[in-house]
Amino acid sequence: MNTPLSIKHCYAGRHVLLTGVTGFLGKVWLAMVLQHVPEIGKIYVLTRKKALRPAADRFERQVQTSPCFRPLHEKYGADMSRFISERVEVVSGDVSLPDMGVEDPEVLARLRRDIDLVVNCAGLVDFDPDLRDAMTTNVEGARNAANFVAACDKAVLLHISTCYVTGKKNGKIGEDIRPDLAPSGDAFDVEAENAEIQTSIDAILAEHESAEMDRRAQDDAIKQIREKGGDENNAMLVRNTARRIKRNLLKDAMVAEGQRRAGRWGFTNIYTFTKNMAEAWIARRLDPGRWAMFRPAIVESSMSYPFPGWNQGFNTCGPLSYALGSWFRHLPCKKGNPFDIIPVDYVCRGMTVAGAALMRGEHAPVYQCGSSDLNLLTIDRAVELVALAHRKHLRTRGDTTLDRVVKSRWDAIAVTPDHPMRIENVRKMTESVDEWLRDPPKEWPEFIRRRLTDFAEHTEDALEAIDKIERMCELYLPFIHDNHFAFYTRNLLRHPVVEPEWDCDPRSIDWRHYWIDVHIPGLRKWCFPLFENKTPESYSPRHPFRLRSPEAAPAPHAEVV
Repeated sequence: MNTPLSIKHCYAGRHVLLTGVTGFLGKVWLAMVLQHVPEIGKIYVLTRKKALRPAADRFERQVQTSPCFRPLHEKYGADMSRFISERVEVVSGDVSLPDMGVEDPEVLARLRRDIDLVVNCAGLVDFDPDLRDAMTTNVEGARNAANFVAACDKAVLLHISTCYVTGKKNGKIGEDIRPDLAPSGDAFDVEAENAEIQTSIDAILAEHESAEMDRRAQDDAIKQIREKGGDENNAMLVRNTARRIKRNLLKDAMVAEGQRRAGRWGFTNIYTFTKNMAEAWIARRLDPGRWAMFRPAIVESSMSYPFPGWNQGFNTCGPLSYALGSWFRHLPCKKGNPFDIIPVDYVCRGMTVAGAALMRGEHAPVYQCGSSDLNLLTIDRAVELVALAHRKHLRTRGDTTLDRVVKSRWDAIAVTPDHPMRIENVRKMTESVDEWLRDPPKEWPEFIRRRLTDFAEHTEDALEAIDKIERMCELYLPFIHDNHFAFYTRNLLRHPVVEPEWDCDPRSIDWRHYWIDVHIPGLRKWCFPLFENKTPESYSPRHPFRLRSPEAAPAPHAEVV
């Protein structure tokens, strides 16, 4: 494992199939490889068509509008379309379907013959989604990827998982895999579990299609319409409302069943449970020489590539960081607990190194990519750094005097879940204020009563925000309070890399600089607007990007300087 790897040499002329390119991780990995390894043979990008939009159009739009591809646009300019078209081929498909959803037999045969490496980034990253969706994307997707690789002449599979597939284990967690053992310590059979889950899903579907459920939804619909002052005799309104209620009840039942099964086996949520099942299917289906599991910890804003602070979406620690910039500053967590953050570009470098080792047959079964082992960041230190970053911003760029004078001096504090200022107590206090504002003393003057009633609109907005924060705290408690996760990250470092741009050693991260100067400013620009129902800054290159047909694209040549 100590033979130096040259990433350019390992990937030169190689053919790679990438899934999940529309996601945060897949997009950065594709851009990074194209930037630093232009010698690569071909990257086949598996993309689903959506409604009437073909897969190629969806990919074009990603490259044209995502800031992630800005460095490539700036480097190649008018030559960008040629450069990408020579190295990327969009394949219409779907990981949730057999043969990866590739319907063209000629394309499928060519892929099976030519592919050297499959990088499976596709996955549903919601913590507690509808169980059906999690099974389709996370489990069936991995199963289909394994079957696809098994049918290939030479392909190997780098499956992108998560460190948290290890469940509610505490302490130092090694880089190993036991597909036959659950975190609870019980024997685990992924095939039997898969069958039981399908039986549960069928039973829930049958229950929610019953006449009794129809009556319940109808009654609830009429009640909702009546409470909102609507016309309960409007048959179409009642029907549409009942349909929405049934849909929500069904989803709630699927989430509850997924949470029950995840908890039974010792997992924190449905996401980690189904990602564990995915690993088990792959280990069961493929020979050990043909796969490696790549497990990132909490993937966050880039340190440097495509540029400092790039982020996408609003998952992981973004919601908590946003909340700690509001008046909510008491985060329930356990001081000293590892908070395993890793920048997305470090993850993509690690993926590339692991893929190279896998193609050379020098790989480890599992690669964990985090920071808690070699560069520990605790949750209370993270809370402190978030507060410092917000304070720095508010001092000079706060919207109001209150922001610049008061909130800019307001600390965030790590507290126990039973702290007097815990979010539950804040909600109860706000509810009491809201109730009082809506029904002030009758002996007070009418103009004061009206003004107080107007103020109640603000407490209603505050209650909505509190509900969101309370839900976020519930989701994150297993990671920041209930358990103590510290993941070994040694296997990647056993592959010394020739090119310095592929270094993924987390010991090089300066956490103060990262949080204050990179991460929080990145979240503020790219993610916080989503929380406020706004649109983040858009990107438009000087030269439009269009894929050229394979016939029009000549063989790849040297990189443009």
